Amino acid sequence: MINGKPLILAVDDEENIRNLITYTFEEYDIEVKTAENGKAAITILEQNPVDVIITDLLMPTMTGLALIREMKKRKSSIPIIIITAYGNTEMVKEIIAEGVFRLIEKPLDFEILVPIVQDALEYRNKHSKK
Repeated sequence: MINGKPLILAVDDEENIRNLITYTFEEYDIEVKTAENGKAAITILEQNPVDVIITDLLMPTMTGLALIREMKKRKSSIPIIIITAYGNTEMVKEIIAEGVFRLIEKPLDFEILVPIVQDALEYRNKHSKK
């Protein structure tokens, strides 16, 4: 949380996706920080109390899967929602094995994403160390 509001980190190499996520969740009184890849996301995570991560799977510099693995190393309990246009069966199995909260296929449907983020925030509130 930041300023009493939940904080989402949106990670995608497409600026328009990051902007759409920011715009959408600001309407729900949720703060959004953005990063263009997993490496930039780690920097933000080190400096901010993030409640939920929404990340693209395939990005330059550091993929969403590499970000998930880095979060597991840090024993983070932040729910991670993966968005991807490239879901194949093996990749989906690998992602699920890493313990992501949900996987959503592109193009993004915010009528689906918003309730998933709300569920992730609820999960985070129940399972975070107080």
